[in-house]
This record gives sequence, structure tokens and C-alpha cells, in this order.
Amino acid sequence: MRTVSLPQAIPPRGYHFRDVQLEMSLKAFWDTSHETRDAVIREIFAQWQPLTRFAESISLMLWIGDGSEILEYTGDQRASFDWARYHGGANPIAWHVAGDRKDSGDPDHAAIAFEACLRDPEKRGVHSRSYLYRPEPAVFTYTWLAGLVAAIKRIGTELTGQRIQVGTTFDIGPEFAISKFKYEWHPEICGGGSLFGGKFIRCDARLHADTRVYAGYPGGIPEGTSVGSFLGRQCHHFFADHDFDFFWLSNGFGFAFEPWALTGAIFDGANFDASRAGSTYQSVLEFWRDLRNEFPNTPIRTRGTNLATGIDLGSDASPVREIYQSIPHVEPPVNSPWAALDEDIGLELAGWMSHIATTPGKGYRFRFYTHDAWWMNSPWLDRFQRQPFDIYLPLSVSRLERDGRVEPPSDVAFLSVDDSHGCLPPVVPVEVTAHILHAREFLPDAPGLIVWAYPFDGYHDLLLAKNPRPDLPFFGDWFVRGLISRSLPINTVASWENLLPLLSSQPETFHDSILLAPCLDDESAAPFLRYAQAGGTVLLYGPLDDCPQIRAALELGIAGPLEGDFLPEWDEERIIRHTSFLSAGGWSETPGPETRFSARNSGGVRAAGALRTFTSGGRMAWVRGSLATKELDPENPLPIKGPRLKELDRLTHFSSEDIARKLLADLGVGISFDVARPAPLLTIHRHENAFVFSGLQQGGNTPMSISLPAGAPVFPAYDNDVEGSTLHFDGPPSWHHVCRVFVTQEERGRVTCRILPPIQHGYHHRLLVSGLKNATVQFFPEPGTEDMLEILKKPLFPYFVGEFIKAGVIASSGGASVKVGNIDGELLFSW
Repeated sequence: MRTVSLPQAIPPRGYHFRDVQLEMSLKAFWDTSHETRDAVIREIFAQWQPLTRFAESISLMLWIGDGSEILEYTGDQRASFDWARYHGGANPIAWHVAGDRKDSGDPDHAAIAFEACLRDPEKRGVHSRSYLYRPEPAVFTYTWLAGLVAAIKRIGTELTGQRIQVGTTFDIGPEFAISKFKYEWHPEICGGGSLFGGKFIRCDARLHADTRVYAGYPGGIPEGTSVGSFLGRQCHHFFADHDFDFFWLSNGFGFAFEPWALTGAIFDGANFDASRAGSTYQSVLEFWRDLRNEFPNTPIRTRGTNLATGIDLGSDASPVREIYQSIPHVEPPVNSPWAALDEDIGLELAGWMSHIATTPGKGYRFRFYTHDAWWMNSPWLDRFQRQPFDIYLPLSVSRLERDGRVEPPSDVAFLSVDDSHGCLPPVVPVEVTAHILHAREFLPDAPGLIVWAYPFDGYHDLLLAKNPRPDLPFFGDWFVRGLISRSLPINTVASWENLLPLLSSQPETFHDSILLAPCLDDESAAPFLRYAQAGGTVLLYGPLDDCPQIRAALELGIAGPLEGDFLPEWDEERIIRHTSFLSAGGWSETPGPETRFSARNSGGVRAAGALRTFTSGGRMAWVRGSLATKELDPENPLPIKGPRLKELDRLTHFSSEDIARKLLADLGVGISFDVARPAPLLTIHRHENAFVFSGLQQGGNTPMSISLPAGAPVFPAYDNDVEGSTLHFDGPPSWHHVCRVFVTQEERGRVTCRILPPIQHGYHHRLLVSGLKNATVQFFPEPGTEDMLEILKKPLFPYFVGEFIKAGVIASSGGASVKVGNIDGELLFSW
């Protein structure tokens, strides 16, 4: 009698969230009546109940204005305040100032705004001027606001029985509401910079004295009061008077002086001024200490910058480590929503992983961009075209804890639940919730194919060393952004502090993974060399000037640094451009016997990539990495402005990230595509021994080929083009597949995989694989089902009799599998 294993009646554990954060403006409240207020609140909780019911707590985060309602708060509850009642930038200076920066070279920000203003003489566009979102918007008072917070908690508790938290936000720019405080009363707190003409608040700024009445300063502001102290004291009163539970710092506030820019306090677009690193680091940290001295206990949630920890360290000396370690009750940044606007998902994923490699306490938050409450777009409906790539790709991300456990996101946030008109389209939460729950059903629970070993402490130590190296973390994080953008499936991160002990105590944790790590110096690189010598697989990146042991292991030499354009010896039609200040120095490594890729210019030959196989079977690959940007003209090398490095023409320039992808194929993970077309994005994570593939075909469908050590992945409900051990895939713009079947067969053909109903007592799942031609099939069963797995050749319905195969289980620390060979036609797996 077959043993029956019943599934749990309760939903999968992956559906659970610690907190669901629903963000909204006040636009849905078209008047100040209690009836409108309560109806809107009830509608929000009803729309999101299919998701929030799995949460320990529910947060409503109010985008009231831009935070000036806090800065200008006097304590008078009868007073009204300006709020985010606009389409477009509320403060008229915003885009005019951006227009003054016509030379910014930034197609995503100032240049678009400038061109929009020039071509819009009637000023109909929201980049030319702001518009009220509806005729005669409501006038809100602080009394009404306190009543709104109380109503949210009362109604939310009544409807859900869960803990309800309400928070508010603070933004540093000119976008959301008219700010007398920033631009009339105290413009001295807004510093110079490359975006918005320096109209962002600097976290290190100090206020001039004034005699106005404020809740925290009834006698006026003393000369030299820090922004952190003033904001903290105002928050102390504002939060107490309105019963807010948490505070959100928007747009990177507190992580840099001008957090949207690629350049910053120690990087001017041409040089890194390491001498300013220590003082800048302390100035940013002082903001947090001043804020917390006045506002000590309320939890702070953070947006973070659009960039990454290493880039922020290199440009702005951002003290992320000390914020995490010394400032209480601070959440790490969420994934940047800027991918919705500039489509740089590689930067989104790299930046987020760099921020969560180490966190203050347990858990971290994923955020999805459903609507924009200000700028007349609803990303789910328009920018994303209802394609869920910015759900499945980020939700494949996880980090490793010190004990080897994989931690996926614990919390989720949605910006925002209302659109720019104050409407609450019910179709959006319905569609988005379905994809969120599907992604959570197949959460990462084991290390992915590539584990990014992130030197969180090491990068901070480099910045604060006797001879600081801000260029190394800047280069390292931007290069990994490029690797992800060039189809490397990097979605598991582990800080060195968590990973290195595991290499000694539990090296089997990474048996089925490739460790990806930067080269900083011999001491930090030594554990990765030992791991490879003992049988592991490692891919290193970056300059080897300070790593003689690694150079010796790869049999590489060293010579004078070179830069400029190099001709790859494997590609005579394109060049590699190496810009020294962006690439952590000149190109110095010279080739040897283990070199796989090299390039030359008039100064000599340089090694671009190498691969060493040790007697243990372990392998260590290395890629130098070269960064450049279209913004930098070699004939007229003016400083770059950003806010991102702009990729060179792929028809004339070879991306050094593609060298890493070629080396990855040598390490068993083959991913290829037509480099003349936009690179697909790909993540691969593990769940219950399955391989979960998520992807985005950017700029149209770019066919790609995927080959893993187990063979060609065969996606369920898909017609798979298999040749040898390779899947030739030409999928839709956004795709997500849970894969347990891999096939290797010499003759190219179409292999289908269908999910069948079990329709037999004692079974829960069936997969039918068809179109096999003398194939070897490797199957990865769910843990605990190995003994009940049945494999049937040439199956005939109802599958009671036939040629059943007893396949041996191949044990692996990464998960067991079974393999059968010489299969033609169909094969059925039942469990």
C-alpha cells in the first residue's frame, strides 16, 4: 500500500510576511468628511486583504507632502498645511533649475526635463509646471490629520484583527508639496549638486537663526542648529501629537549629501579625493546622531539611494556600516524603484544586495512600484505593461546568514495604492497580489548558482584606511551591476563576515554554487584561494596589484598600468575601453599559461581573464573588469556627471562583463545571446530542490541559450528547444519557470514538459516530458519524496502499468537528483 503524505491545509509558509506596507498620498480623500475618510480606508483594506491576511502587521504609510508639514509645524492643530495635491513638481524652481543644466548629459533626469520645457510652450506637461490634481482640492488641518491616523488604526483593527501601524515620510527635494521652509525661509540647507540645481536638503546642513514659532523651537531656531537636530525635535512633537508609529526617509536622505548623484563629496566625476573620506563619513553620521538625540525611539524605514553601498562609499563616503551598527531602530534600504524609470534592473538588484548583505537586525523589505501618486504614471499598468519582472527578479534575491540559512525578504511595500488622480483601481492589487503570492510560494531556500561574497566591512575599512581606496568599492559594485545586466544570474548575497566562517565549517553549503568575490588584497583573497584549492569553484574580479598570491596561482605577471582602447585577441571587430579612474586603476596584469582572454594596445598586452583548475578539481577564474561611460569623450575628457554610467555602443565596444560570462560557461553555467541585441536579465534560485528561473527580455525578445551542469532546463508548459545540454530560449518579455527536469540529447529537438493532474490516490504531482531523443534526463525531486518517486517510460493513461524505472538517487549537498538515460519519446514522473 502506497504511503500517503497529505499536504498541509494551511497556506505555504512562504506567504507569510512580517509586515505589509501600503503607501498612499492624501489624494483619495476628496473632502474632509468622516464618511469619505472611512470609506477610502475600508476600500484600501478590502483591496489588499488577499495579501495582508498573511502578515503579522499592516502599515499604512502616508505621503502627506514632502515633510515640510513637519518642518513648519507649530503645534497649532487648527492650522492647515500644503500637501501633495499636484501633478508634477510642486515647487516652480525645480525644473527651471534643471533646465539650467543642459549639459548634464543625463537622459533620465535633467536633460529630459529641459527638453520637455523647451518643447512645451503651452506648459501642458508635468515637467514644465505643476497642476492641481483636481479642482479645489480639500484643505486639510492637523486636527483632520490626527483623526485620519486614528481612523486608520480603528478601522484596520476592526477589519483585520491585526496590528496596524501608521507612518509618515520626509523627502529632501522639490517635488511633492510647496515648501516655504526649504526654498524661502531656509534655502541655506539646500546644497549644490548635479541634480535639481542643488535643491535637495543636505543632511550635514545647518540652519540660520529665525524667530518663527515651531513646535520644538517656540522661541525660534538658534543659529547653527543642525538639520538632524531640528528635524528630530520637530518629529518628536509631530509624532506624539498625531500618533504616528514609524518614519520614512525618502530619496536616500541620510546616506549622502546629494544621494541621487553618481558624483559626490569625494568623487567629482574625474578624481576620488580620498583625503575627504574620513571627515565626510563623520559628517553624515553626525546627522543620524543628532536626529536620534532628539527623536530616539521611533523606528525609521529608509529608501536609500538609487546606487549601491560600494558606489556610495566611493562617491560620498556613506557610513552605512556605522548607521546599521550605532543608530537604533533603522531598517536597511529597500530595492530602488528607479528601475521602473530607467530600466536598470542590474543596478536595482546589485544595489539592494549590497545593502542587505549585512543589516541591523533581522529581516529586510521588498518594495514594488504600483502607482506614482505625483507624476502621472502607474508603473504596473504602463511602464511595466503589466509584466511582473520587477516582482519575480527581485523576489529571487536572498542573503545567507552566518549559520548557512537563506533569508528571503521578510516584509513588502507598495508605492503606492492610489494613483496620481487619487483613484484606487481594484484591478491593480488583484493582479499584483497574484504574482507576489506566486513568487512567495517558491521562495529561495538554498544558495543560488552564484553567491556574491560581499565585503561589507572590507569596503568600509578600505575607505577609512591610512591610505583610503574609495575607487575599489565604487568599481566593484558597478562591475557587478554590469554582470547582472549582462545575464549573469546573481541573486544570492553573503557578507564576508557570514560567508568566510562557512567556508571553513560548512564548505558543502556551496557545493553547487560559484562564489563571486572581489580582489582587495592577499589577506582577504586567501580564503577563496584555499576554497578553490580544496575543490570549490570561485570567480574573482578586479585588479590584482595587491594580490600576489592570486597572481601566482593564476600565473599572471604585473607591469605598468595602461588605459584607453584595447583590441581583444578573440574579437577583432570591437574594442575594450579601460578608464582608469572608473576601473580602480590602470590595467596592469599580464598574461600567462592560465590566461583565457587577453587584449592589447600600443602599450602592451594585458590579461583580461584567466582560469586555473587545481588537482582537487576545484577551479578559480578571474576577470579584470574595465569600466567606461559614453558620457566621457576621450578626446575631451570632462568630468562625468551621471547619475549613472552610460553603456558604450555594443556594436563597437566589447563589454568586459561578457568575459565573465564566457568564464562562467567554463565553470559549468553557460548563458549566451546575440551581443548586438539588448542583454536578457536572468536569475536562478533554488526552492525545495527545484531551480526557479526568472527573466526579462529587454528591448524586445533576445533569444538566449542556457546550459547548466545538469543539462538543458526544461520549462513546464513550454515548448523547449533542446540541443545537447543547451536550451535555446526565446520567451515572452517577462517569464518565470519552476524547473525540475534537465535534458541532454545530441539531436536538436522540441522537448515539452506538462504538469498533469495526479488523479490517483497517494499522488500529488505529475510531470510528463515528451519529445525525447536518446536523451539523458536528470530530475530534482522535492525533499522527502525520493522514496515515493515513480518514473514511467512510454507512459499510457491512466499510468497504472508499464515500464517503471528504478533510478538511483544522486546525493548532493545542494539537493538530491535522479538520472535516467537512453530515453526516447515520453517519460512520466509521479510523486
